[in-house]
Amino acid sequence: MDAGHVADDLASVLLSEETILARVGELAREIGKDYAGRDLVLIGVLGGAATFTVDLARALETPVEIGWMAMRSYTTSKRSSGSVRLLKDLDLDIEGRDVIIVEAVVDTGLTASWLINNLTIRRPASLAVCALLRKPEGAAFDVPAYTGFDVPTGLIVGYGLDYRGRYRNLRCAAILADNVVRDHGR
Repeated sequence: MDAGHVADDLASVLLSEETILARVGELAREIGKDYAGRDLVLIGVLGGAATFTVDLARALETPVEIGWMAMRSYTTSKRSSGSVRLLKDLDLDIEGRDVIIVEAVVDTGLTASWLINNLTIRRPASLAVCALLRKPEGAAFDVPAYTGFDVPTGLIVGYGLDYRGRYRNLRCAAILADNVVRDHGR
C-alpha cells in the first residue's frame, strides 16, 4: 500500500520504500562482512520486524536460518509496562551459533535487553541486535545494535509496523497523525 492511500492518517512520511531497502542492503553487506563463513541465525521479533527480517535475509549473500519470537512489552495504552511477556518462544537450538536479533524499532531498549538476557542463557556463540529504527530520545537501556535509522519519537507505522493492526502493509515508514490516535484511542 502506498502512502497516498492513507495520506489523511499520516503526519509525515519518514522513510520511503527505496530509502529503507537501500539501507537494508547496506546493513546486509555490513553483517555479511562481519559474519563471513559463520553459521548465522536471524531471530525476527514478531510482528513488527517480520518485513524487515525477511528483506534483510534476502539481502544477505550467505545462507541464514530464520527463527521467530513474539513478546509484549507495552500495555494497551502503548506506555511501557516495564516488563516483557513472552508470547512465542524460539523453535531453534542456537547453542554455539551466531545470532542476530532483528527488531523493527528499539525505543526504550526494554524488549531488546530482555531478549539478550533470555537468549544468552541458551549459549549462542555470539549475540547481536539489528534494528531498522532507533529512537535515541526514549532509550532507557543501552542496546548496542546495527542500526538502520535514528528516528524521532512518535507512533511509527508502515514497513511492518502497525497501529491497532493497521498500516503494516504500508511500503514506507511514517508518523501516524495525532488525530488518528485521538479518534481511535490508544
